[in-house]
Amino acid sequence: MICPTKNRTIISFIFKLHRMKIRLTFFLIIVLSNPLFSQDVFVGDWKLNISKTETSNLFEGRLEIGQSEKGILYPAQLTISIDGFIGQYQVLLVKKNSRQLVISTQKFAVNEIPFKLGKWIQLINGTLDFSKDLKGQSILSINRIPLDGRTSVLKLKDWKSFPDSEKNLAKNIISNLENSELQFVKTSNEAWKDNAALNILQPKISPIYFGLIDTFFVKDKIGTVLFNNNNDNDIVSVKVDANAILDQIDSKKKRDEEDFILDTGLNILTFFADDFGKKGFSTAAINLKLDQSYKLLDFADTLNLAATFIAVKIYKPFDEKSNKTFETYVEKDNNVTNPPQANKKTVGKNNDDGGNRIGKVIGTLISKSQELEFALWDDAVEDGDSISLSINGKWIAKGFPVKKKPQFLKVTLEPGENIITFVADNLGSISPNTTVLEIIDGNKRKPFFIETDFKQNNLVKILYKVN
Repeated sequence: MICPTKNRTIISFIFKLHRMKIRLTFFLIIVLSNPLFSQDVFVGDWKLNISKTETSNLFEGRLEIGQSEKGILYPAQLTISIDGFIGQYQVLLVKKNSRQLVISTQKFAVNEIPFKLGKWIQLINGTLDFSKDLKGQSILSINRIPLDGRTSVLKLKDWKSFPDSEKNLAKNIISNLENSELQFVKTSNEAWKDNAALNILQPKISPIYFGLIDTFFVKDKIGTVLFNNNNDNDIVSVKVDANAILDQIDSKKKRDEEDFILDTGLNILTFFADDFGKKGFSTAAINLKLDQSYKLLDFADTLNLAATFIAVKIYKPFDEKSNKTFETYVEKDNNVTNPPQANKKTVGKNNDDGGNRIGKVIGTLISKSQELEFALWDDAVEDGDSISLSINGKWIAKGFPVKKKPQFLKVTLEPGENIITFVADNLGSISPNTTVLEIIDGNKRKPFFIETDFKQNNLVKILYKVN
């Protein structure tokens, strides 16, 4: 039996540990929220990690990733060495999501010794998938998309066609590029800063076509994606910056055109080949309608054969007439029909109505109906989350409980652009506050994944076009 004195000592020790944990957590929050300490997980120096293989005595490599453009386009340099061969290649990486970079099929050979490998370097394709090992070390793993019939598609010469003095070495290189499980371990957060990094991001001066199309300057903020007929079941996605316009659709199925909204300044639209159909490479295509002009993005085009992305830069200049400045609001009183005013009563258990939080745009859409219906639910575990919603600064719901079963709200839009703001009232029992939102307009439905906390609100932009 433990005596009361010892019992009190143990309890006191536990409380001290708890207070230390709280202080450490608070310190980490302050440090990690400071821009000086924030670090793009992809940027840096990576070393190839591969064990000895049957076909090679030693396969070494290095991947240097530079600072991104808009957090989407990453210039990089890949170096490989194997049995006396050294190759150095420039490559473009495109961010598909928070854990994946897509690898450009085209790679520019800066240097190859003692012979030229040719298009065989294109066997490193697909994605670089980010993860961490048990020690917390950052890893990028190559996840290839198989290229059936690649010899004819990429016009690759057989390794047997290399000179006798190069055959065995060429065979070793090709076997590793095609079959080895390649992983890169991060050794430094320092970005690749060669002048070539800037050239890769500028199609007019880049040494080759990396899958990036030079900038279109547009006046209209509304663009349209039109779908071409495709005889193969290629799976594709389309994103504008981080916003998904289409997510992993079957390109063979007929689809209505999709509109999207451009932000002022630079936008990056990416057409992804998520996998290849029966032909062994994608043949999907879309047409972009910008300012009544059309631009075809076609994976069957010679330059895009066996590619996993086509990216386009689109620039929308600042237009003062159509520009709107969105302010942060605080509610005036408990009447949600009144626009919230600054420095008044607050919303949420954390004594914060969201006015001091970062607003993250998670998606945009265009509506031809003034009245929409919102469905909200928790698709995981019902954990007590509640949110508040406002449209153009006016509260439409406060302390709205997020349940497993969908609940519905009617929303009336104003002509032009509308901003729907989602504010976390609490974090439930599982942080962060998560909700699935589906916007319904008749037969049209558009889902969004809401993820908010006490630092960040989510915003959805809806452009109401009055006929």
